[in-house]
Amino acid sequence: MIPMREQLLRFVDELRGGGVRISVAETIDAMRAVAAAGFEGGPLREALAASLVKDEADRPIFDRTYAQFFGRAHPAQPRRSDRRSGARTASGGPPQAGAGVAIRPLVEPEQSQPKLASRSKLRRLAEADQSRGTPRGDGDAEAKAAPGEKRSESRDAESVEARRQAQLAAIERAPFDHYSELDYETAHDLLAILIRRFRVRLGRRLKPARRGRIDFRRTIRAATQRGGALIDLRFRARRPRHIEVLILADISGSVRYAATLMLELVAGVRESFQRVHSFVFIDHLAEAGFEEGHLVMTPALDPYARSDFGRVLEELWERRGELLGPATLMIIMGDGRNNRRPARADLLADIAHRCRVVYWLNPEAAERWGTGDSAINQYARHVAALIPSRTLGELEHALIEAF
Repeated sequence: MIPMREQLLRFVDELRGGGVRISVAETIDAMRAVAAAGFEGGPLREALAASLVKDEADRPIFDRTYAQFFGRAHPAQPRRSDRRSGARTASGGPPQAGAGVAIRPLVEPEQSQPKLASRSKLRRLAEADQSRGTPRGDGDAEAKAAPGEKRSESRDAESVEARRQAQLAAIERAPFDHYSELDYETAHDLLAILIRRFRVRLGRRLKPARRGRIDFRRTIRAATQRGGALIDLRFRARRPRHIEVLILADISGSVRYAATLMLELVAGVRESFQRVHSFVFIDHLAEAGFEEGHLVMTPALDPYARSDFGRVLEELWERRGELLGPATLMIIMGDGRNNRRPARADLLADIAHRCRVVYWLNPEAAERWGTGDSAINQYARHVAALIPSRTLGELEHALIEAF
């Protein structure tokens, strides 16, 4: 099966071969418009037409090409006010950029077109009967069509759910270092599903026990009253779990995708913990938060700075030492590349001694650990576990294991 992105590029090339002038900016706008409008027959066709067709005289060429690539097309009749622009087919008009929208994954839309076409036909028939004043008692056609329409809507809903599950499975297997902006937007759009699933799994893991551990001394004392038979088991009082989470995420280079998605996942389940403190770093430490779905840093970091994790550890130890305590669960996300600057692994050892536990999540391929300017082997000696987190699926399992 040809990926939708490549199919759209071929579709644009075919339109250009037919005489329709399309710029690179309009091609990008078309992909964004399709991602925003969806992949059903009607919205897909109109989104492409609005982005690529600048002259109504080019619409017949667009319809024929669309029918070849995506199935049946419904040609649009040119408006009277625009027929005079037919002479511009050869010369073309000035390129116009479409509106920028959020990018979503591209999938094949062929399966959903016949169903939508039948639904629109039923809708037109119903509207025509109402305009003719059909009596309520003569609506046999509508009564017969209603069950079929409900079945069609049910099949459409199942198809949409299947496509969403396929998108989720594909994005979970994609490595972060192979992400493009489109892949990141796709993962970000599906993040709500991941957060719900992560909240359920984390809730099961952190669910408080009904009772504490067995108290052997009290159990043996109770057994003496029954001739030594261990019938009545006595338990200790259950201790509530108070966990404070401290996140330290590297947002430099290709690691920024993994770090941002991890911060959003943890932010979605922050009610499961007593406190959550999130920090990001490149060469300095900054507090992190989310406003309207966007990562906000205080103070702002220079994205072109060179990573210096040793300096970040110094700032954390000197300025944020009050956040480190026996109940603190610290999670570090990064590749451990320090540009050959002092690693300061001794500070990480002191931090790990003060905290409850420290886990390191590494989104880099395991075969690259310790190569070049990577200081990950020095840091790995002082953390409880070094967990691979190269994909979104691995990241979710790593967080479950850490919590």
